[in-house]
Amino acid sequence: MGSQATVVVLNWNGHDYLRECLRSLFAQTYEDMRVLVVDNASTDESWRIVEEEFPGAALLRMTENLHFARGMNAGFEKALADPNTAFVVALNNDVRLDPEWLASLVAAADEPQVGMVASKMLFMDRPTVLNSTGLCPAPDGSGMDRGWNRTDDGRYDARTDVFGPSGGAGLYRREVLQTVGLYDADFVAYGEDLDLAFRARLRGWSARFAPRAVVYHKYSASIGRRTAWKTYMGERNRIWTLVQNYPGHLVAGGEVWNSVRVLAAQMRRRSTAGDGGTANSGHAESIGRATARARLDAYAGLGRALEKRRRRFADRTVDAVSVGRWLRSYGVTLRQMVEA
Repeated sequence: MGSQATVVVLNWNGHDYLRECLRSLFAQTYEDMRVLVVDNASTDESWRIVEEEFPGAALLRMTENLHFARGMNAGFEKALADPNTAFVVALNNDVRLDPEWLASLVAAADEPQVGMVASKMLFMDRPTVLNSTGLCPAPDGSGMDRGWNRTDDGRYDARTDVFGPSGGAGLYRREVLQTVGLYDADFVAYGEDLDLAFRARLRGWSARFAPRAVVYHKYSASIGRRTAWKTYMGERNRIWTLVQNYPGHLVAGGEVWNSVRVLAAQMRRRSTAGDGGTANSGHAESIGRATARARLDAYAGLGRALEKRRRRFADRTVDAVSVGRWLRSYGVTLRQMVEA
């Protein structure tokens, strides 16, 4: 196997930022690179940017919006069909890349047990503030980005082990995807990268952070920051991540942890909100309904989740003690989750 990296860019109505993403991608110093753009049935014809301005990129057009998990999986499958592809890289369309980004990702995967590599993601509109340096799992099945909203002051400049990469700009070794599968299509969007990191780790793979793999990210450009849909997906997928990947004794405790986290977050918002007005009240009600519906749908899907759990635990190469150690080593505190 060589060193070819296939970068899969998922695009949906990205007319305002896809061009900048691809320009920075084709300015990479890493030469053994292929670029595949998966267009999720964009209505703004942003796919024409690929056809007309970037002949070096392959274009895969979907007939409907498959959202993140299935859309990215379509690109992963096409990338893996090329036997020369050693690394598959997931990339959002709303990013700008440092020229050394891809070379740094591949270099960080220099040991055979390293199956995943995380980028250093900075906010595009706040380029000295961190968006992500990897994923941090929480006891309730949720997660947050390592270094989230912290100043990029050098504390995150060491190449170190992390739990897994953000799907917004993460490298996966070919063998990882062939062994443990792609993103869980049932997730649709949000949390599928954390779930995949769990599956890979349960099979013995590790992950690294590449501090020189710098990405500037226009956060939530496609979806928005806090919508009812995003809340629904996050909460439903949190429960499935917990059930599918955590040892039994941690599943029950995870729901208790979640209840405390939600209560603490509500109290914090109330103490800092002031007079929010009717609009804020309406938004809060919408978020509350989305959360309740997400939990009901998650419970309705527990049969599938439990079957996935059975298969994963039958094939795992690590024990429950290791999972607990991951949560302590790579995880987040209650305070970090509440303040995120």
